[in-house]
Amino acid sequence: MRTGLAVGLVPVFRHHVAAGPVRPPVSLRTCSEVDMSQVLIVGAGIAGALAAHELEAAGHDVMVVDKGHAPGGRVATRTVGDAVFDHGAQFLTAKSSTFQALVDGWNAAGVTRTWFRGSPDLGSPDTAPEDTDASDGHPRYHGEPTMRRIGEHLSAGLDVRLGTVVEAVEAISGGWRLRGTLRDGFTPFTLEGHAVLLTAPVPQTLALLDAGAVRLDAEHRRELDEIVFDPCISVLARPHSTPTLPTRGAARLQDGPIMWLTDNQATGASPTPAVTIHGAGGWSREHFDDPDEVVGRELVGFARPHLGTDADVLYVHRWRYAKPTAETGEDSILDTTHTAPLAIAGDGLAGGRVEGAALSGLDAAARLIEHLAGVTHAT
Repeated sequence: MRTGLAVGLVPVFRHHVAAGPVRPPVSLRTCSEVDMSQVLIVGAGIAGALAAHELEAAGHDVMVVDKGHAPGGRVATRTVGDAVFDHGAQFLTAKSSTFQALVDGWNAAGVTRTWFRGSPDLGSPDTAPEDTDASDGHPRYHGEPTMRRIGEHLSAGLDVRLGTVVEAVEAISGGWRLRGTLRDGFTPFTLEGHAVLLTAPVPQTLALLDAGAVRLDAEHRRELDEIVFDPCISVLARPHSTPTLPTRGAARLQDGPIMWLTDNQATGASPTPAVTIHGAGGWSREHFDDPDEVVGRELVGFARPHLGTDADVLYVHRWRYAKPTAETGEDSILDTTHTAPLAIAGDGLAGGRVEGAALSGLDAAARLIEHLAGVTHAT
């Protein structure tokens, strides 16, 4: 039996790469039996998706669950009317040969492209994608046409269950149980497997383990407790006229309440004027619980001198765990305190950035594959 669904209904999402938006699944499947041969992954972001592909390539049966409406995690895109906004990660960089090889493949497949080279800091000169003399030497890569395209691509062929809100992780004899509720708010589900990989932001991962009374190795718990994140309030707005940002269509600000500005029409993401405004970590933390109309109005006001135009707020999104401010020194954690392995991955363990999430997911998969191979040989 392919599925490990024990109770309730879980949406089935087998995504195939497409240019259009990912929509929540509409088909439902129920099974009364539990397949304990599977590996469960919580989180369909970069870390979870890459780990799932590695585990499947090694012969493991994998199911990925995610509470969102689309895969990709913080590599995210939102459509409001006819405007399209990249409102999570704005670009990728590749500083390791491992991740560079992945990005090269995505570029060749038309999933990403080189956006620009050099520093994105406000006031830095515009540099063309082919300019190899840029100041910091790192090309910035963008999804084609949006950042969401990367999550869509990585989800291809995987068993991804969207709209699946995990509320607790529990240790059971020889495996793990996930308990939760579908996004409808009242349909419960239970999933069981012989190994689990948690890729949600570390504070959320720890909350799931605490809810299931799961105790980790003391050193692992100490390392994870020390990881904290800066939040980010993202305002999506329609400018009244063409923004006066650099030709590349984006600028990073080093000081003040704004961290980043993107003209999504200039990047090719949106067919109509659409500006993403990211609040800085400190400002976002201070105003995280303020009403949408307040933070929207204030961030647009702060952005106006840089945009050269006013803008109407269309949507406010709050990323509670946007950017890790510390790391563990390990790309991932494999905890074998219990009778079945539990792995933890994500950008919080590997220094942030999309590359950190990718390397963490790959490392966690490698650790699980090695451990499970040893268990198989031992039995």
